Amino acid sequence: MSIAKLAILVALGTAVACGDRTPPVLGEVTLAQPSEHTPLAALLTFSTDEPGRVSLEIADGDRTWSVTPVDDYHTDHEIPVLGLRPDRSHDVTVVVSDEAGNESSAPPVTIRTDPLPENFPPLDVRVSKPAAMEPGVTLFGMFRWPDGGRPDQTFGLLIAVDAAGDVVWYHRTDEAALLAIRLQNGNLLYNTSPGGARGALVEIDLLGNVKHTWRSRAVSAEGLEDAILVDVDSIHHDVLELPSGNFAVFSSEIRTFENYPTSDEDPAAPRGTQEVVGDIVVEFARDGTLVNQWYLLDLVDPYRLGYGSLDTGFWRITYQALMEDEPDVVDWAHANALFYDRVEDAYLVALRHQDAIVKLDRATGQVDWILGPHSGWNAPWGELLLQPRGDMAWAYHSHGLEATPQGTLLMYDNGNDRASAFEARLPGSDAFSRAVEFEVDAEAREVRQVWSYQGSEGEPFYSSFLSDADWLPVTGNVLITDGARVTELEGDQGDNDDLPDHQWARILEVTHTAPAETVFELVIDDDPPSGWRVYRAGRLPSLYHEQ
Repeated sequence: MSIAKLAILVALGTAVACGDRTPPVLGEVTLAQPSEHTPLAALLTFSTDEPGRVSLEIADGDRTWSVTPVDDYHTDHEIPVLGLRPDRSHDVTVVVSDEAGNESSAPPVTIRTDPLPENFPPLDVRVSKPAAMEPGVTLFGMFRWPDGGRPDQTFGLLIAVDAAGDVVWYHRTDEAALLAIRLQNGNLLYNTSPGGARGALVEIDLLGNVKHTWRSRAVSAEGLEDAILVDVDSIHHDVLELPSGNFAVFSSEIRTFENYPTSDEDPAAPRGTQEVVGDIVVEFARDGTLVNQWYLLDLVDPYRLGYGSLDTGFWRITYQALMEDEPDVVDWAHANALFYDRVEDAYLVALRHQDAIVKLDRATGQVDWILGPHSGWNAPWGELLLQPRGDMAWAYHSHGLEATPQGTLLMYDNGNDRASAFEARLPGSDAFSRAVEFEVDAEAREVRQVWSYQGSEGEPFYSSFLSDADWLPVTGNVLITDGARVTELEGDQGDNDDLPDHQWARILEVTHTAPAETVFELVIDDDPPSGWRVYRAGRLPSLYHEQ
């Protein structure tokens, strides 16, 4: 090595040695709980004299963990503290590193969390095998459903539990909270039906601060003066955030049909004039502007019935708010699950009362295929039916549709009646539900059943409504929401269409094997007459948003 090169290396080493070795200086660290509705979350506020990246070290007496909530460098810091558990003291130490790698920390600050409130649903962890589970926390909405009564529209909870089933976050709402999804900005969005009218969407951050609210025409502006009005009759069942940042939801309309069937059991029954509620797939922007609408009454046979198509109760409150006269409307299709396939630029739409999954092409606005029992489909819809292949059974009155990374379809098959209109119903004593996965060959117009879970041997497994099945991407496990269980007074399992007896729910994670192994099971039950329901559960990788 030449003397000149050696001199350059020495100079560079001296420059590095003389670089920034001064750690950041922290100002006073304050810790507060900004929302009484979200008591297991807190906010750290402080400043540093130079840009720094923050890590938190948290200890609650039983556990110690660390987290880096934000991967950027700042001088003014507002850091959410998430994952606190109830009824204990948490010591939170702030560690700040600058861009040169120098670190400094502040003395721990302590926050004491309250116990869970008395009206919190009892959570009973029956199985927990963390090593075999999908990483993350389970997020679900809960609503109160007293035995023999109707859902309590004035009380709701969003709850997150860890792999052990411990509550690590919750948000109390003044309306029944149904499903919750994580948005691209890290916030949560949940849907609700104030006063029973469908419906509204509420966006909150993980500290419990309400960021935005949207409402349909059916929902009163009283108490929701800041809500953004979406000019549709209703918002119901499902909501998606599209890659564009727009939302996709279900809405509804009423049309009058002549010569309409009056019975789903007697095909020879007299026909008459009937007002029919049809579902609409709606896309709207964050400012409430309508972007696209697809009317399902134009796309699927409005005269085809399934069991439930003539039900009148679901839409009564919504259309009482919109009509001068008492509504006499029937629930023809009852769309309840929506999935956007970004590869195909298509929607998958679950029509519960038609026992059908419909693929809707966004570009053409046409139906590509229909998955479901073949009974009752007239031309031209019969030509769109997928043909069954292999050993398979159709899904009836399903919930929670999604496409997996393999391109298969996964859903919760509630199993009501297990028959099409005018066919003999399966007796309630034989009813069963399952999580089921189908593989569609669109080119051959065929469908195969590739996996199902119907419970452990000898285990009664039936929820006649609500519920969900989610593919978990890391493990390939399946998260199942068995959300509407009923125990009769004698302790037998029965059909709960009429909501008799005791209401409860459970969430379980199973392996995608045959037979499946249960690696997590959480039962939500209470002493009669208190009852609980879960619409859908999901697994988040973390309470913190991973960008």
